[in-house]
Amino acid sequence: MTKIIIKIKRTIRYIFYRNLNIDEQIKVADYMVDNNLLHLYWTMSKADRHHSYEVFERTYKNSDDKELLILSLLHDIGKSKINAGLLFRVFSDLGLINNKKSHLYLNHEVIGLQILEENKINTRIINYYENNLLKQKHTVLDKTDY
Repeated sequence: MTKIIIKIKRTIRYIFYRNLNIDEQIKVADYMVDNNLLHLYWTMSKADRHHSYEVFERTYKNSDDKELLILSLLHDIGKSKINAGLLFRVFSDLGLINNKKSHLYLNHEVIGLQILEENKINTRIINYYENNLLKQKHTVLDKTDY
């Protein structure tokens, strides 16, 4: 039941996601260590960028760890390779769709790591992503991802 409640909250927020205002865009740019990271952030959909910015803001309240803040902005970068609308996302998360695209969507963190590697992002950032998002997602981002 908790999973459905979380999904309902996320779905309602998804409907109202907007483009970031100029102050928010500047804040994002201030935390990206290079233009490649910034470019990758802007390749995400409007909804994923806004969601990632919300996660960034919640993380910022609890930590000044720059790598963690970058990770919060890029944690959904893998979704940029998957053209998934709102209903597809909801049905995949609830297990109502079970196909290759759904599997890719549900494993977007692994795709995100591949994107970082393909774009030759700083090894420190890649290692941080792998060690903290892929291996410890539930202790690192679950506190701020809802």
